[in-house]
Parts: sequence; structure tokens; C-alpha cells
Amino acid sequence: MLEHTFCHLPGIDSTEEKKLWEKGIYDWNDLKDFLKKESIPIKNLILDALEFSKKELERKNFFYFFHVLSAKHHWRLFPTIRDRLLYLDIETTGLDNNDRTTMIGTYDGIEYKPYIRGFNLDFFLDHVSPDSVFVSYNGIAFDIPFLEKEFNVRFKNNHIDIMFFLRSLGIKGGLKGCEKTLGIQRPDKAAITGLEAVKLWKQYVDYDDTDALKILEGYNREDTVNLEILFIKGYNLKIKETPFYGEIIKEPESIL
Repeated sequence: MLEHTFCHLPGIDSTEEKKLWEKGIYDWNDLKDFLKKESIPIKNLILDALEFSKKELERKNFFYFFHVLSAKHHWRLFPTIRDRLLYLDIETTGLDNNDRTTMIGTYDGIEYKPYIRGFNLDFFLDHVSPDSVFVSYNGIAFDIPFLEKEFNVRFKNNHIDIMFFLRSLGIKGGLKGCEKTLGIQRPDKAAITGLEAVKLWKQYVDYDDTDALKILEGYNREDTVNLEILFIKGYNLKIKETPFYGEIIKEPESIL
């Protein structure tokens, strides 16, 4: 979808982009050929920006596209940056300033990894590449600020918060509400609430209840892994709004 995108170029907004698509100008090469035949005041500016986009894509400088595209269009990067995505979700002792992180779940599209307080939580930063693109649900407001306070760091990673992405499709509510709307079903053991997740951690700490910890990990696993499915379902819905509906992405089989 990225190479079908023109709305980051000078003088082209989403409306103009759609008009170009309607004329059969579908990718950067089509646009270059079209502009060569046209006489418009900013033609050279557009052509220069177009060539720069091609070079930055070849260099895999995806930061550039996060910069020039508005956040509402970051979903278009998905197929291009898929191998850099790190889905992330955290569990905490609560929501107050004095609360701590109890578990961090990450998923790179292949493997789910839990980082648990008292086990390996302190090694989380060692396994986060600055090139990773975070994908979360409400992580811009909650998960990432919470982790920055926990580890006393400031993450510079690009970040796609799919809560806002799904809202642009009219899909609102919490993570589990969005899952339900899009037909994602959880195992019964993982169908708990955030408040119950806090209680499970307390039960584990107070009574050394390893079963409670296993349930909490299963819940976090679902929260984390389902982010990819939500992203793909949302991406496919967005693609269907464009002339490129043939480029939908196959949904992954469950790893659970």
C-alpha cells in the first residue's frame, strides 16, 4: 500500500490522491509517468519528493515515512514494515502513580515472550531494538509512559496505536470489545477483565499461587498476540476502501 500512497507528496492530499487513483494512476511509477506529461507549477517538487521516497524505501528508512505521513495513514506501512513490528501489552499492579509493571508481553509475529516481575522483567530493555515499531492498544497513553517510568527511559521507537486506527473504522471500545466486533474469540481462561488481572497478580504474590500466574500469562498472551489479528483485520477493511482490495492480507492461524 505504501507505493500506492501519494498523500505525503507536495500539493497532494487524500482527496487529490483519490482522484489520481480514479484516473488509473495507482503507484509511484504511474505518477512519475503522468507528471512528465503534465504542466503544473509544482511538478518538479512532486517529482523530487517522489524520487526521495523511492530512495528512502530502498534504504529501508521507515522513519521517514512515519514523519511525512500523518498518523491516520501509518496503517499503510503494515506490509512493508511487518518484520519490524513488536506487539506489546503490559499488566500492572494498578493504575496509580505508585503502581508497578508486573508483566510485559511482546510478540514479533512469530514468538510471544512474557517478561515477568521477579523473573526476567529486568531484561526487557535488552531485547527491544530501537528499530522495532511498537504496536499497542492505547499504548501511547498508557503502556509506553508506564514502561518509561518503570525503567527510567524514553523510547524513541515509532509507534502505531491501533486503538485510534480502529476508531477510524468506527470500531470503538476497549480491546476486548474490538475483538468481539471483529469476530475474535478468546479461550475461557483468558476471558477475564483488567481488574481480575490485577487480582491474579496479588494472588500469586500473596499465596505463591503459580496457577494464578499461569492464568495471568495466558490473559496477557491473548492481549498481545491478538493485536496482530486486529491490525490485519483493520488493514483489510481499509484496503477495501481503495482500488487495491486485491491486496488484502491473510489472517494468521492462531499460535495459542
